Amino acid sequence: MTRRLASACLTTLFLTACNGDDTATSATDSDTTTGGETTGSTTDVDPTATTGTPSAGPTRYFLRIDDEPVPDVVLEMDKEKALEVFGEAAARDLVLIDVDSTVMLENALRAIQFSCGGAWENFSANPKHDCAKTTLGQTYGDNWQESPEYALVRMLTMTPINAVVTGTSLESLANFINDNKDLLAVTFPELLAESLGIAQNQAFIKLTDLSVAIQQTLLASHPAVGNTEGKLSITLWDAANDMQPLSEKLGPMGDHPGILIADDADFQTKSDALTADFKMKVVAESNLRWVDGIDLSVGGGDMFVTDAASPLSFDFLNPQKLVIEGVADKPTIDMRLQMTELDGLIDPCVDDPECRTNYPADWTDAMGNPVGEPVGDGTIWTHKPWLMEYVVARAALIAFAEHYYERCLLPNGTKTSCYTGIWIGPATKPAQLAPPAPPPALPNGWSRFKALDEPVPPPQFLWELLLEVAQVAIHDPTGDGPGGHQIAEGDAAPVFALTGIWIGLTAEEMIAQIRPKMQEQADKVANVILGKYWKNNKRLDFYYRRPAEGGTPYLYFVAESDLRPAADDPESLAAYAYANPGFFACPELTQTCKVSATSVDGLADTAHEKYRLPAGDSTLYAADDDGVVYQIDFFVPPGDNPTEIVATVNAL
Repeated sequence: MTRRLASACLTTLFLTACNGDDTATSATDSDTTTGGETTGSTTDVDPTATTGTPSAGPTRYFLRIDDEPVPDVVLEMDKEKALEVFGEAAARDLVLIDVDSTVMLENALRAIQFSCGGAWENFSANPKHDCAKTTLGQTYGDNWQESPEYALVRMLTMTPINAVVTGTSLESLANFINDNKDLLAVTFPELLAESLGIAQNQAFIKLTDLSVAIQQTLLASHPAVGNTEGKLSITLWDAANDMQPLSEKLGPMGDHPGILIADDADFQTKSDALTADFKMKVVAESNLRWVDGIDLSVGGGDMFVTDAASPLSFDFLNPQKLVIEGVADKPTIDMRLQMTELDGLIDPCVDDPECRTNYPADWTDAMGNPVGEPVGDGTIWTHKPWLMEYVVARAALIAFAEHYYERCLLPNGTKTSCYTGIWIGPATKPAQLAPPAPPPALPNGWSRFKALDEPVPPPQFLWELLLEVAQVAIHDPTGDGPGGHQIAEGDAAPVFALTGIWIGLTAEEMIAQIRPKMQEQADKVANVILGKYWKNNKRLDFYYRRPAEGGTPYLYFVAESDLRPAADDPESLAAYAYANPGFFACPELTQTCKVSATSVDGLADTAHEKYRLPAGDSTLYAADDDGVVYQIDFFVPPGDNPTEIVATVNAL
C-alpha cells in the first residue's frame, strides 16, 4: 500500500478499499537461484504484483517499509453530514455540551410571570392581569381567567399587596390586623412584606429561587437529567436535529410525568442554535501505521496497526483542530413545558415538636450535614419531587431557610408577654410567647403567630404556610372564593408553549464548552470516525516495521492488540489463537531455540514477539494460528536501515 492510498483510506473514513491493490509482492521459487541469492535486485519487482495463495513450493515475498506517517484525518461536516458520519446510535451517545439550565429556566419563568402583563408590580391590590396582551398569554384561551396556566401566573405574581389569603389559615390573622390597623399601626400587606423581608409589590418567591427549586426537583428526578445542578446533556443527535429530540428525551419516563410535552401538529420543539450555515471541521492525527507482512497460509498482505490506545488523536481545545461555524449569537429554544399537581390538598406539619425537623431528605445545612427528614404521612416532603406543590415548597424553603423575624404588635402592658405578634425563627424574647414559652432551640423559618393570644395560624415552617397560600391561589386564580371559578384538585396542570427562550449562552460560550466536552470523549469520537478500521486488514502472522522509537526495523509477530477480521465474519474480530507465537531457530519451536522476545532494550513495546534480522541470509521458523509450522528464509540487504527485505516461505 502506498502512502497515497493510506491517506485516501483514512480521509474517506471507510476502509473498504484499502487492501488488496498494493500488498507485499511475491515471486515463485523459480525466480531464485541456489545458495539463497536472488537473480535481481528487489527494485526490479513489479510494484503492481499482488499476492495470492502460495504455490506448493516456496514462495518469495518482498516486505517494504514506508516511513512516511499516515496523514491527518480531516472531516468537514454540516448537520446532515455529521449525522451521516456518526450514525444515530453514536450521535445520541456523543455529548456536545452540558447546558446549565439556570438562565434558561429563569427566562422561561419570566416569560410565564409576565405573560398576562406587568401591572402586578404596581402598588395595588388589583394585579390587573390581561393574558390577551401577550403571545404566550393568548395560548391560555379566550377564558384565560379559568385556565390552569393563568392560575400559575397568579401564583408567580402574588405579592404582599395583592395576595388573597381568603380560605387559608392566614385569613383570620389578616382580618384581625386589617380591622385594627389604626390600633396596630400596620396593615396586613405591610406586615406580610416586612415579615418576609420583601417589598409590598415584590413576588413572594424570586424566580432565581424557583429556578433552583425546579432543578433540584422536577429536573433532578427525571432519568434523562439525574443531577441537582440542572445540567442538561445535549448530544450531537439533539443539536443536529435542532433540539427536537428533547421533546421525547425529556418526556414521560417511568413514573415521571415528564418535563416537556411531546410534539404534535400544534407545536414542535426546536432551536436555532445551529443555523443553516453550520459547519464543523475536525482535524485528527492518525495513530495508525501501515505495515507489510505475511499470512503464512495465504500470502503477503498489509494491515494497519497502532501503538496507541485509540486510532486517532484529537486536540479539540485547539481552534485550528476543531473549527465550528454557524452557531447563533444568542441561541433560543421553543419548548412546551408542563407541570403536574397532586389530586388533593397537602396539609402543613404543625404544632408537634417533631415538625421542627420536617425537611426534605436531601436537605443539608451550610456544612453539608443533614438537618432532618420528612415527618408524618402526607406532609409535603413525603410526596413526589416533580409535583408542582413540592416545587413551590422547595422554592420557598430555598428563599426562607435562614429567615428570622419578630414583632410584637400588641403588648399586654408589660415587657414580658404579647397579645398579638409574629415570630419567625428563634425568638430573642421567648417570654413574649408565654404561656408556655417555646424551647430555646427553634430553627430558622419556624413561624408563630398570635392574635389576641390565639395561635392563628398554628406554629409551622414558613414555607409550608406559603405553600398553603399558593395551593389556594392555584385553585382560585380570580380570588373570588368558593362562589367564583374554582379549579378542581388535580386539574391545575398548566402547559406553557414557550417560544424564543434564550438558553443562556452565547455562540462563543457554547463553543468554548463544546471543546473540553469533546476532548473528554476523544476515544469515543475516534472509534466512531474510523470505526472498524481493521475490517480490511489482512490476517497477517507477522510483519516488518520500524519501532515507534525509530531506528532499525524488526520482525513483529502479531499480538492480540493487532486487530484482524475473522475469516468467517469480517464484521467481527478474529480470535487470537496462537499456541506458540514468535520466531525460532529450529522447526521444533522449542523455547531453547526461540530468538524473538517481547521485551527488547530500548523499545517500549512489550506486547509483540520481536526479532531484529541480521544482514544477509537467515532462516527462521514460525507457526500460524492453525499450528502449521513454516520455514522462512530471509534476505536482508547490507546497511543499518534496510527498508525492503525478502522472505521465502515454505510449509513443513
